[in-house]
Amino acid sequence: MLLCKQEEAGIQLNAEQADWRDDTDDKSDDQELEAHYIYMAKLQQVSLDVDDSG
Repeated sequence: MLLCKQEEAGIQLNAEQADWRDDTDDKSDDQELEAHYIYMAKLQQVSLDVDDSG
């Protein structure tokens, strides 16, 4: 959080801070993508269940 505020304020991050920020951003992207795939798989399963019951 502090690094984001520093960056927004125009304070240049050192290389270690920038690497940490990039790694953290990647983890967030990975988590969002995983959540999306889980959601889509559940939707597909519900759709298949509805087709089987109808």
